[in-house]
Amino acid sequence: MSTTLLQSTQKIRGFQHKRFEYCKEKLIWIIKRKEFQCPRCGSLKVRKECVRIRDIQGLPMGRHLVYFRIKIHRLYCQVCHRRNFEHLHFLSSANARITKELEQRIIEERHEMSIRSIAMKYHLRWELVKEIEKRFLGRKYAHISAAHVRQIGIDEIHIGRNSDRTFRFLTIVRDLQSGAVIHVGNGKGVSALDGLSKKLRKKKLKVVAMDMSNAYASWVENHFPKARIVFDHFHVIKLMNERLDKLRRRYVAELDASQRSQFKKLRMLFLRNMEDQDADSLLILRNMRKHFKELSDAYMLKEGLRSIYATASNALDARAAFRRWATLAVATGSRELIAMAKTIRDKLRGIITYWTFDRMSNASTEGFNNKIRWLIRQAYGFRDVFYLKLKIFQLPSIQPQKEL
Repeated sequence: MSTTLLQSTQKIRGFQHKRFEYCKEKLIWIIKRKEFQCPRCGSLKVRKECVRIRDIQGLPMGRHLVYFRIKIHRLYCQVCHRRNFEHLHFLSSANARITKELEQRIIEERHEMSIRSIAMKYHLRWELVKEIEKRFLGRKYAHISAAHVRQIGIDEIHIGRNSDRTFRFLTIVRDLQSGAVIHVGNGKGVSALDGLSKKLRKKKLKVVAMDMSNAYASWVENHFPKARIVFDHFHVIKLMNERLDKLRRRYVAELDASQRSQFKKLRMLFLRNMEDQDADSLLILRNMRKHFKELSDAYMLKEGLRSIYATASNALDARAAFRRWATLAVATGSRELIAMAKTIRDKLRGIITYWTFDRMSNASTEGFNNKIRWLIRQAYGFRDVFYLKLKIFQLPSIQPQKEL
């Protein structure tokens, strides 16, 4: 009966039960091999020599942790004349101290429990639980098929600092239709996309959504010349906000001390959308037009840029609207707005592709970056970047939990 229980619950075959020993909350299950055979040629004509005794943890039974106590033998095959250690089929590696079934249980429970909780439950080291999951994810995401992908989004995310205090980035590439992560590269720029072109197919890939990075655009033009680039509307408005804030800072630098302190408090007023302004903020904006016309013009042009995305019905209307906007921006004479107008004109083809593909954007990738930040916060940071990258690949398939 105990031998049958050994096979049905622990998936250990070729061994038979000897006896049980109890030690506090532990159940020591002493088992022995039925017959020995050469792990290389399979011959049963072997001589055995016991070299050590090992305790291997298996699936718990009730409230008791289960440890299998077995003798490890060195074998000499009389057929192939080789010396080998016996092979334990229920271990994932020769040096493993827990069974495959327990490893599988840990992988299943990681969807609901933290590493620390699992380690405490099974009396294991935190590092061991992490390595089990890391090994599983490494096998699962070793080869990611992307030959069918038609639309991708590219974006980078800041994940901390390096040892020399420089910023550390990862570049995330996702399938915009399924949401799956198909590539995670170190750093940002063209070097972060190494290997991605081999996963994708030139005939399949139709659209690439991205920020206004010249590096990503040049990579697409070099590797997928027929794919259309969509510059995400969020990044267009974000760049305009950066130009507006740069203009505000230039104004602040030219003011005296009392005016400078008041202007610093108005930073969010210029970055806030018109529909989100309260009555006091609208009054300040009207009064500012009398004394700081260039700054007021920049704010109104920012709102005009936003209105193009809200009102333009097709790519043709959008093209005309952006050209009119660029002409007005240049007419202000502000160097920040002139630079923004130049960017709009240079990247106009990618900007209006937003309408060509039914208002496609990279918003889902931006939202996915928030999930990555949540992942990093729950772990209080990741020292193992390779493990973080594996968790990012897994992230679309898991739900947020209280603790990592």
